[in-house]
Amino acid sequence: MRLRLTLNGQRVSATIAPEATLLEVLRGDFGVFGVKHGCETGECGACTVLLDGEPINSCVLLAAQADGKE
Repeated sequence: MRLRLTLNGQRVSATIAPEATLLEVLRGDFGVFGVKHGCETGECGACTVLLDGEPINSCVLLAAQADGKE
C-alpha cells in the first residue's frame, strides 16, 4: 500500500506492507534513526514520535494509520 505523510515538514511517500509499524517505516524507508527500537510493546518510550502534535509510540502503531498525517 502507499503511505503519504509529512515528515519533519516535508511531504514523503513510500510503498509499505500493511502490517508494517510506523517505527519500521520511519527507520527502514525514511532513514530516521533517531527513533529507537526499545521494548516494542509501547512501554519504554524509546520510539515516541509526534503524530499531528500528539506523542505516540511508533512501535505499536501501524504505519497505515499515519497516512495523511504530520
